[in-house]
Amino acid sequence: MILSQIGERTVIVPHMEPAVRALHDDALVAAITEAVGTSKLESLGGFESFVYEATDTRIVKATWHDRRTPEQIGAEIHFINYLADGGAPVCRALPLGDGSMLRTVSASTGAFHVYALEKAAGAILARNERTDEHWIRWGALVGQLHRLSAEYPGPPAPLQRPTWEQEHAAIERFVEKDSIFLRRFRDTIGAVGALPREAGAYGSMHTDLHSYNIFWQNGEPRVFDFDDMLEFWFIADLAIVLYYGLLGDYDDLQAEFERMRDLLLRGYATEHALPQWSHDALPHFLALREHTLRAVILRSVPEAERTPGWRRFLDEATERIHAGRPALGLRF
Repeated sequence: MILSQIGERTVIVPHMEPAVRALHDDALVAAITEAVGTSKLESLGGFESFVYEATDTRIVKATWHDRRTPEQIGAEIHFINYLADGGAPVCRALPLGDGSMLRTVSASTGAFHVYALEKAAGAILARNERTDEHWIRWGALVGQLHRLSAEYPGPPAPLQRPTWEQEHAAIERFVEKDSIFLRRFRDTIGAVGALPREAGAYGSMHTDLHSYNIFWQNGEPRVFDFDDMLEFWFIADLAIVLYYGLLGDYDDLQAEFERMRDLLLRGYATEHALPQWSHDALPHFLALREHTLRAVILRSVPEAERTPGWRRFLDEATERIHAGRPALGLRF
């Protein structure tokens, strides 16, 4: 899910096609309810997956079969529970009604893959509530996930996630053909792909640790929504936190970037260490997020539905990318 904030307005850019959303009827909900083994499901919305809360407070996801295969979701579940077993504050995957971790239910067309997770306690941390201590703890959280991932043996066969090359090839299809934007995107992908795939700096990771995938309670975070999980460079998780944290109006964006970055890295260093080349690559991953966000909005949000904030973002991102300037106009 591509999600961010302009000021205090949240915008979610859906990947689910209208034809898939149209399959959400009573028969489908009944089939999902039976698979989960509960008496009732409360809908929480639907983007890449339909999401529900069961009466026993499990969170249920039903993912369209073209979005993820059972093997890909199985790999996600395996990684989530590996992290939970290691003490990370993530929402564990839970059994369905028949004891299985994943079931496929038929729709009037196609099918959905159904699985359940713990419900996160707490709430989203609003922008005006984020203190220095929160940024440090956020960095420590990312470092903890990466420390555990560095020892992750991977899922058992045949479970497997898509490669990062496959995921970003899908994003490339959204970029204007035969354009300077496509050349800039490919340049960024080339710079990223040339980096070492070094143990401790590259591995399985969340890839979408923005504020709306973390609930906070009493100063402690809880992570959910591993749908975008990939094997990728760990510094990209920090780039995501920074990029979305910086969207909005700041008197001095450069100073805010440097403050957030230093606080995140201070916390991160308490759990895990990255090589210097990985830190040096941060601008590439901020640029990759800017390319991705611009491309997906242009593809998925009709012009009539774009808020003034998002139109401003698109104008500014388009100008920066066209001119070859760094993401968000930052200095590195």
